Amino acid sequence: METREAARPGGTAVVSGPGGGARGLPKAGEQLGHYAIIRLLGAGGMGAVYEAQDQESGRRVALKVLSHTLDSPAARERFFREGRLAASINHPNSVYIFGTEEIGGTPVITMELVPGGTLQDRVRSHGPLPIGEAVDAVLQLIEGLEAAQRLGILHRDIKPSNCYVGEDGAVKIGDFGLSISTALRTEPALTATGAFLGTPAFCSPEQLRGDELNARSDMYSVGVTLYYLLTGRTPFDNQNVVRLLATVLEQRPPSPRQFRPEIPRGLAKAVLRCLEKQPGERFRNYADLASALAPYSSTAPTPATMGLRFLAGVVDMALLSGAGTVINLSVFGSAMAMLDQMAKHSPKALGCIAGWFVFAILYFAVLEGLWGAAAGKALCRLRMVGPDRNPPGFLRAALRAMIFLLPPLVPYWSAYAATRQTVMGGSPWMLMLVGSLQYVIMGLLFATARRRNGFAAVQDLATGTRVVARGALVSRAVLSGSEPPPPAVESAVSIGPYHVLQTLAESGGRQWLLAYDLKLLRKVWLRVVPPGTEPVPGPLRNLGRVGRVRWLTGSRSPTENWDAFEALTGRPLLELIATPQPWRQVRYWLHDLAVELGAATRDGTMPQLGLDRVWITGEGRAKLLDFPAPGLAPSSGAATRPSGPVPPPLTGTGDSSLQSFNAFLNAVASAALAGDASRTDRPAGDVAGRLPLHARTFLKRLPQMAAPEAIAAAVRPLLGRAAEVSQWRRTAIVAGCAIFPLLGCAVVPFAEGMFREMTAKAPGVFELNVALQMRSTARRWAPKNASSPTDRQYEIYISHHYSGLITNQAEWAGWPAIGIIQGENRKFAEKSVVDFPAPTEAQVKEAEASVGKNMPHDLPFNGKLPAGAAVMGLATLLMFYVAIPAVVAALAFRGGLVLLIAGVTYVRKDGAPASRLRLFWRALVTWALAVPLFSLATIGVAKHWTWQPWVVVVALAALAVVSTALPRRGIQDHLAGTWPVMR
Repeated sequence: METREAARPGGTAVVSGPGGGARGLPKAGEQLGHYAIIRLLGAGGMGAVYEAQDQESGRRVALKVLSHTLDSPAARERFFREGRLAASINHPNSVYIFGTEEIGGTPVITMELVPGGTLQDRVRSHGPLPIGEAVDAVLQLIEGLEAAQRLGILHRDIKPSNCYVGEDGAVKIGDFGLSISTALRTEPALTATGAFLGTPAFCSPEQLRGDELNARSDMYSVGVTLYYLLTGRTPFDNQNVVRLLATVLEQRPPSPRQFRPEIPRGLAKAVLRCLEKQPGERFRNYADLASALAPYSSTAPTPATMGLRFLAGVVDMALLSGAGTVINLSVFGSAMAMLDQMAKHSPKALGCIAGWFVFAILYFAVLEGLWGAAAGKALCRLRMVGPDRNPPGFLRAALRAMIFLLPPLVPYWSAYAATRQTVMGGSPWMLMLVGSLQYVIMGLLFATARRRNGFAAVQDLATGTRVVARGALVSRAVLSGSEPPPPAVESAVSIGPYHVLQTLAESGGRQWLLAYDLKLLRKVWLRVVPPGTEPVPGPLRNLGRVGRVRWLTGSRSPTENWDAFEALTGRPLLELIATPQPWRQVRYWLHDLAVELGAATRDGTMPQLGLDRVWITGEGRAKLLDFPAPGLAPSSGAATRPSGPVPPPLTGTGDSSLQSFNAFLNAVASAALAGDASRTDRPAGDVAGRLPLHARTFLKRLPQMAAPEAIAAAVRPLLGRAAEVSQWRRTAIVAGCAIFPLLGCAVVPFAEGMFREMTAKAPGVFELNVALQMRSTARRWAPKNASSPTDRQYEIYISHHYSGLITNQAEWAGWPAIGIIQGENRKFAEKSVVDFPAPTEAQVKEAEASVGKNMPHDLPFNGKLPAGAAVMGLATLLMFYVAIPAVVAALAFRGGLVLLIAGVTYVRKDGAPASRLRLFWRALVTWALAVPLFSLATIGVAKHWTWQPWVVVVALAALAVVSTALPRRGIQDHLAGTWPVMR
């Protein structure tokens, strides 16, 4: 057997018998039926594809002609099956099929002409594609394959030479010659005639073996295609077909980074996952694959918001602090010893501090430098990139971590260098000053962050890094129930090659029919017109843009006057907007229409504009029609005409209900969002609905935008933003409010252990601190005529009971004394011992009578925290760190930090922003239980209750669960009359 292989990687390998070769195919300049052959575009295993001129329609097409050498009943069936399967897919990323026919016994398929060549042509002429461009192409390819998969079609021959590039850069999958329906999933790759079906370098192992196939088989070919676009070669390459087959079946592919090191590791990992030998180890579906590829597309990455960066930083620092605590405890043996050595700044403690910083720098350098995200950023779906949009590398990330971690410590070490004393042992004012300066320095690091520079902080600018949000694919919502039910009775009428199914509309001598193409097995719209009607203009015949309906063919004769158009799935806009439509769908419609209006302006194919000329397909895509939507009731169409004088049309001869692009798009948005087709002359930004704030801002600007391109550019970034406050996001808000108090409660057992150890080592510290605090409080707040103990009496009491503690330098200079008794109180205690080194019995009796009677009698709790201390900690943190700040923030800023991080705000029922007073009331309702919880916890600690304080905690948790479980909004929103929306 003689082997003939395609010379290029993307070609189809053909194994044929002696004498194989194409013959009888037309040449450039020849005529094939009503097609004038212009030039050869390519040739494959089943025939050749030509650019041709259809002289009947005047349309330039791609004409696929079956080779005469393969002309057999089986080959003809496979050839026409290609036409039928491809014709059933009507998607912007799939080559459109106009028809199939036989010309002089030669089967041909008429296809959309995609003038940009193939992806293989681009790689051969310019080398491997830029990384973003390659990923963009494959993401479009995936969309086309998903559309085919929804119809139960497997392509089975995906490769760069079958991926065509349009003038606008859109990538379309074509050549469905090997496609099969999923009703028949197996077919040997090597037929009995010796013709290999497919390209071995791009075929999955299971396809080569003839196993049962599913979408994961095509996914393997997608991975090879991306590999080729990135590197200019396939994972496996061998001139001998048998060896190539064995290699594909047995060997693991090399990483694409081996041939192009700048490929991001995450992208290489996604490609290699597509190339797994076992289908089950590949991505579950195309959506998962697209999500994995999205971060590496050419679309500019979205800068991470400051709220998400703050949250990520909190998570990372919490993890580092926990790790540092565990390490220090293992080094010092106990928390008490650790704090004691820290307070004294022993060399061992300083070494641990330095070690922690080295560990923290390595944590960020390794995780962010090599993989792009530490734990906090990974949790918040953020990643760090360098100038080339890859992870920044170890050294760059280490430098960034040092700039971020070290400057905030300058005040602390400066204070220590000046006083040679730990800050913990200094005055409260020193602690406040050092803490404030740390926050000031941290703020200065982020003072450079601006939206225009991607929120770049000083550490980002110094190292050329950026923190960006991970790319996320937000799919447009498909229409539910978009396909009308089949007609109850089919007519026996045929018009041209089409079988009429039913009448859609009839008016003014024109008739709209739903018909069926018996060759391509798909529906079409037929428009029957009166004799003498002008044919469809040439520019409209050649329209193939995604935003317009395609004209297929037509006839003008004494007996037949009709035009055939592609039959769209979905429904007319005017039918859909009988009920309000959500912003998550309307934004896509506005983008689609703006893009089409811009293209129509450039090439002069602008139709008349009206809501009755907008169609929403089953895939949720908006299309402009050159005629009122077929089947639309006249009353519905009349709803598009506002009262008053009608402005002149933009193009054409008929009148238009709208006089400008932005007025038309404003009408679409206003009517769709309000669910009112008569609301076309009112601003969409004033519609009463729960719109995200960014959507309302865009809609308010819409009437002032001058060009469709500007409108498309303005709405494009909104397509990837969250449009609704999901139940998950509401739960995350509750979790964000609870996380800090819960973490505080989690340390209670640790605090109890420290408390027990401290009271055992220095039992008098807590009692002494209570006495000193009683004195400070009395001096500051007691009335002048109150009979409070004098300083002399406090000094005698302190000297009598605690002189041993104060004069013991090891205990007095160690933890906990230096950490608990500070500032003026510490000086007063030392003065007491100096002034009364040996108080007399009378002095002691006097001091006990005035001071001792006010001292608590249950200290030091026998080294054990009171029962309910966890609830007390929870209540305190919830009250003072969450509830009160939330109430203040609601009144001052209409929301606090958690809402800012979640990107959520609140509006009234009519969509207007909720006032500060309304949000203040909402915050009071939300946190009403925090006050009784705090009160009950305080009483419970004082009275040593065990279980009673937990009742309020359980009630609070139950209310949180019920509130988040309610659809759309919680209990507090029902009471306050507010609705959550995205910012």
